[in-house]
Amino acid sequence: MNAKELIKLNNKKRKELTKENEEYYDNMLVYIRTSVSVSEQQAEELLMELLDHLIDAQAEGKRAEEVFGENLKTYCDEMIKQLPKEPLKSTAFFISFLLLQLASLMAIVSGIGNIVVHYVKDSSQTVYIGTAIVTFVIVAAIISLDVFLLLKWIQKSVYKITNKIKDFFLLFVLIFISLAGMVFLPKLIPPFGYVIEVGGFLYLAAGALTLIVLRWLNSKYQITK
Repeated sequence: MNAKELIKLNNKKRKELTKENEEYYDNMLVYIRTSVSVSEQQAEELLMELLDHLIDAQAEGKRAEEVFGENLKTYCDEMIKQLPKEPLKSTAFFISFLLLQLASLMAIVSGIGNIVVHYVKDSSQTVYIGTAIVTFVIVAAIISLDVFLLLKWIQKSVYKITNKIKDFFLLFVLIFISLAGMVFLPKLIPPFGYVIEVGGFLYLAAGALTLIVLRWLNSKYQITK
């Protein structure tokens, strides 16, 4: 089974757990899934193995703490260390695929925005390719950093008593800084590179076409599983 099929089976089997054991196992599940360095396939296989073990133990009247111990974080860290890392080539390909999807969505949004602004304000639709590429790199870097920080925050919050007000404030600051960066940093870039006129329509068409091709590739080869 691939990772997607394992996740579906895991969701179904978890219903067999008691409320107490399910809460315990859910913490384990979140902690392992938010470990960004491990192979998704191996992580899901491990989670399924742990779930089967817990279901068997539960049938014998045991609680999750009796099976995995009181210090679940240490137990999970030991399990994660034993998991094979995602091959660098595979990781690079996967990230490139996601970035290409992001670029497609950005092109569609930019295209629609440029077309609307053009007809409302009769403004130019000139696009500088160099500026567009640097803008994409900036936005992709900010989003990637946000995703990484959020996964780390979720992972740490599993076994740590958190302050909801403090967490909300930090999340608000992160979102505010990220949005400000995505809006204002590109404005500091001077126009440069090859010039394309009627950029809005070109952006929209290129973004939509690329997204359709990527969706087709993903459905055929299950790149994101």
